Amino acid sequence: MYKIEYLEIAKKDMEKIIHYISYNLNNRKAASELIKSFSKEINRINIFPYGNPEYKPIKELKNTYRKAKIKNYLIFYTIKEKEKTIIITRIIYQKRNLDKILT
Repeated sequence: MYKIEYLEIAKKDMEKIIHYISYNLNNRKAASELIKSFSKEINRINIFPYGNPEYKPIKELKNTYRKAKIKNYLIFYTIKEKEKTIIITRIIYQKRNLDKILT
C-alpha cells in the first residue's frame, strides 16, 4: 500500500466543496455522503493507484496526473513510485476549465 498525502490546495478544495453543499445548498446529508464517496475512492486509489486514466491536458505538465471521478468531481493525483506515495493534488468540479486550473 502507498502513503496518501494531500496538497494544501486539495484540502481547501474539499473544504470549499463540502461547505458549499452543506450551507449554500443546505444539504448536509449530501455533503456527508460526498465525504464518504471521496474517502472510499481514495482508499481504492491507494490499492490500485494505476487504475485510473492519466489526465491529458492541452499543455504538457511537469508531472503525470491521474484522475478519478466521484459524482460531479474529479480527484487529481500523482504517484511517487520510489517513495510509495500518492499525492492528492486537487479536487475539482468536473465542468470547470480544468486546463486553466491545472496549468
